[in-house]
Amino acid sequence: MLCKKFVYLPTQKRVEGFESLLNTLHRPHFSVEVTIAKDDGKMAWHVFIPDSLLEETDDPKIRTYKVGQIARACAIFGVEHIWIYKAGGRDGRFIKIILEYAETPQYLRKRLFPLMPELKYVGVIPPLRTPHHKLKGKPKVGEIREGFAFRKGRRVYADIGLDELALVEGGVEGRATFRIVSVRPLRVIPAKPEEYWGYRVHLTRKSLAKTLKKARLDLSIATSRKGRDIREVKLPPLEGEVGFIFGSPRKGVMEILGEEEYDFDLILNTIPNQRTKTVRTEEAVLATLAVFNLIRRD
Repeated sequence: MLCKKFVYLPTQKRVEGFESLLNTLHRPHFSVEVTIAKDDGKMAWHVFIPDSLLEETDDPKIRTYKVGQIARACAIFGVEHIWIYKAGGRDGRFIKIILEYAETPQYLRKRLFPLMPELKYVGVIPPLRTPHHKLKGKPKVGEIREGFAFRKGRRVYADIGLDELALVEGGVEGRATFRIVSVRPLRVIPAKPEEYWGYRVHLTRKSLAKTLKKARLDLSIATSRKGRDIREVKLPPLEGEVGFIFGSPRKGVMEILGEEEYDFDLILNTIPNQRTKTVRTEEAVLATLAVFNLIRRD
């Protein structure tokens, strides 16, 4: 089943180049036909995970680590939205807190997160090291940094992870992105990032179908062991709002969907010939995004 909402604009040289890359993997009978999106296509990746993600373990340290693995996978491949949908679990809030904590630059965490039991084991989360997780250094005019702005007297200052606060030009308060416009004195203005700048987390408390409709996707890709082998599918171009949907440790996407109706554009097995009885959600996220990262052209 292919999405009919796209105009396919194949570029022969790119297709041949990608197929050539796959043929170097020394996997017999491994061939993929890909349709390339137009060069100027804008794209944002969405990942959908259930609130029952952690139903197989009660160990708080392992639970934190599992969520951290999803945060890391999404950051590696530039996912911009993570959606947590209702699937009979009770960990939606916990998952959201850990994901947001991992995404927040270290120098802002004390300002944005009070002490809470959910953060007891956040030390096991691997650092994301995304472009907005900057280290301390000498400020440079034109540099973009994430910060937290607050009013101090009649002026607004921002903590942007340097030794001194920056004076904010503009009415922004709270967490925001800033560009340094002066070093002496240190002044910043609100700015729009020019590169990948982390993900946003959405806890909908709604069913999978309702969450997908809320996301307003251009292309929805459900992952399932019973789905079509990704190596045998002609993939539509990846552009617009692209969603990857994952199930829980005990239920697949279609089982979670139940009697609700949602017309997925593709239902794919992104880990064909798996040698284990099960694939954990955090493993499926990493594997799926890695496969599609090979063909994205933005």
